[in-house]
Amino acid sequence: MAKAPRFQHLLTSIGVLRHPCDLDLLLFFHRHPHALLTSDRLAAYVGYDLNQTARSLDLLTDAGFLKRSQNPTHAARMYVLQTSGTGWLASLIDVASTPEGRRSLLDAMKEASEAEASHAESTQSDVLRRARRRTSVS
Repeated sequence: MAKAPRFQHLLTSIGVLRHPCDLDLLLFFHRHPHALLTSDRLAAYVGYDLNQTARSLDLLTDAGFLKRSQNPTHAARMYVLQTSGTGWLASLIDVASTPEGRRSLLDAMKEASEAEASHAESTQSDVLRRARRRTSVS
């Protein structure tokens, strides 16, 4: 994990990526910027279960990295990668295109997720402590 801090600056720029599926979908859509696929087929291509793929697709769509068609009469959707104004994408793709770089990015993503979870837990503990203090003072 010693190499993860080297890529931390990229994760600061693209802080929404927290799961390996997020990164793998971004790489998939970099290689296939216009793709007409069903969710099942896309999940099979990237190697994750359908639920995780759906969560990652929602994340990438909400973050503005991906557009997808909304046509309820068709099982397949058109996915289009949105790259305007994302200069970090070239750096990310360059790093993630090698096995070592991808592993380092995944390690950095894991560290960032763990740090967020730890921060959330400590914040929740602080709130509970203050609430207990208030009730014991009352």
